[in-house]
Amino acid sequence: MPDEEPTDALRLADPEAARHLLMYRLNRLLAVAGSLVVRLCEGGYGITRREWGLLMWLAERPGMPPAELAGRLGLDRARTSRAITSLLGKKLITREAMPGDRRQAQLMLTPAGQAVHDALFPQIKALNQALLTGLDAQALDTLDTSLAHMQQQAEALVATRTDVPRTYRLRGGRQPE
Repeated sequence: MPDEEPTDALRLADPEAARHLLMYRLNRLLAVAGSLVVRLCEGGYGITRREWGLLMWLAERPGMPPAELAGRLGLDRARTSRAITSLLGKKLITREAMPGDRRQAQLMLTPAGQAVHDALFPQIKALNQALLTGLDAQALDTLDTSLAHMQQQAEALVATRTDVPRTYRLRGGRQPE
């Protein structure tokens, strides 16, 4: 459902309503466009979007340990562990102890996992390219620079905003006082 009014740069810089908030708009974009990725992953290949993220990174960087994967995907270790267990069960990845430190693991795609990646990546790439249709080279460069800047800003905010309460999801919400 489209918003009732267009959002201009001033509304983005000084939001007056939910629909003007940057994170809301990005979330809506991800929800709409991401639904196509979910359909491709689940309907076409029997994997979740989270599992796709792991396959994508392991295709690019074979042997990555689980903790690094979690960081690159912005997931907690528990969710990453569940996705790894699922992919191991589907025989799309392997887990091996790292040489010199058997407590650490490295993950790699199996030939079946590589085949899923090789079939799915071009389809998701095409969806990404379709989203960018109509943006010229300058707009794409500005978007890329802006996204990199916002990522750095977000990481800095998380590191410095110690006043924001932590979540306590394992205990059902807010920590009792």
